[in-house]
Formats: sequence, structure tokens, C-alpha cells
Amino acid sequence: MAHIHVSKSKGQTIENFRMVSAKHNPPQDIDGLLAWAAGTDEDGLNVVTVWESKAHQERWAAEQLFPAFAELGLSGIPAGTEFTEYDAEEFYIR
Repeated sequence: MAHIHVSKSKGQTIENFRMVSAKHNPPQDIDGLLAWAAGTDEDGLNVVTVWESKAHQERWAAEQLFPAFAELGLSGIPAGTEFTEYDAEEFYIR
């Protein structure tokens, strides 16, 4: 069952996203990642990822995302970040 992870980070930009992304594996090399979309609106940065499982998402965050934050001198998840997660009961990918 696919696992969906949505983050909304107030005040963050696509440039912030790209700086972090440059510090971890590219999307095509991330184990378990099925889809990735990032963009901004008037509130900040929105990132949606679709994973093979929640375990894949959690392992990637622990092994790549949080170390990327640390390498950039960030202490963790940016303030003002909200998350929504759920397992997809229906999922289609072309």
C-alpha cells in the first residue's frame, strides 16, 4: 500500500528545497520513492511524496534528509512545518 507524505513549510522557498535536495540522493536513487512534487504558494513550500511504504519514508528521512539538514547547519524540521500522512487506499500512477 502506498504511503503519502505531505509537508507544508511556512516561509520556506523552492530554493531552500533545492539546497537540501542537493545534499541527498537524487529522487531516482531513493529507495521506495514512487513520486515527488514540490512547489510554493503564498504561504511557503509544499512537498508531496509517495512511497512504497511508511517504513521507506522514515528510513530515508533518518538516513538522508536529517543528515542533509545537519550538513546545512539546520537543527531539524523548519519551524512552521505541518505534516499530513496517510496510506493510500486507492493509487494510480501512469
